[in-house]
Order: sequence, then C-alpha cells, then structure tokens
Amino acid sequence: MEITIDTHALIWWIDETLNKKLSKKAQKIIIEAEETGIIYIPIIVLMETLHLIERGKCALIFKNLLANIENSDNYKIIPFDTKLLKIVETIKGLEAHDRIVVATALVTNSPLISKDMEIAKIKGIKVVW
Repeated sequence: MEITIDTHALIWWIDETLNKKLSKKAQKIIIEAEETGIIYIPIIVLMETLHLIERGKCALIFKNLLANIENSDNYKIIPFDTKLLKIVETIKGLEAHDRIVVATALVTNSPLISKDMEIAKIKGIKVVW
C-alpha cells in the first residue's frame, strides 16, 4: 500500500504518545504502508513539522526525524518541483501548504491520511481518516 501523509498525521504517528489522536483506520493503514509499502511525505509536511518543533508545539527532534525518514525504505520525501506546481495550480479553495499536500497525493496516486475535512471536499482526492 502507498499513502501520502499530512503533517498532523505524521506527528501523531511518530510521537507514540499522540497515537491515540489518529483514527483506528488511519493507524491501520499507516502500519500497513510502513510494513509493506511506501509513505510519501510532501516536503511541506517536513517544513511544517520543523516549524512546530521550533515553536515548542511538538516534542520531536527534527534531525532525528529526518534521519529516520531518509534511512527508511518505506518513507519517501516528495520535493516541491514544477511538476507538482502545475498540479497545485489546479487545486482551488485551500491554503498553499494544503494544496501542496493534495498535489502530492495526486501525483503519487495515493490516498491521503488526513483529518482535514476541507481537503476531503476536493474532487479527485481520496482522504482516509
């Protein structure tokens, strides 16, 4: 299974003390993707995570998080490039960072793990929560 993960879902998954914030369905799918598939992480998700860590809103250590992701066969960071930008341009009604997350799910053709109900309203995107 291949999935794309939103910022809150990534943080809640990585920080085991926050796992209970994830829905059971989201947990199950993340576990499956982590064990036998790919978890796509939009670069903006890592930027948002860094910002939350720097503001003291998240107890993770960014350099450890990044190293673990880079050394994993099951996590893949998706950069923001012109291919993604062309898809972002077609997505309306969301903030810039959410448009990048949605575009990543579209370009990877994978469901998005997100609690954000505004994202769930976008046509063509499968949101799992």
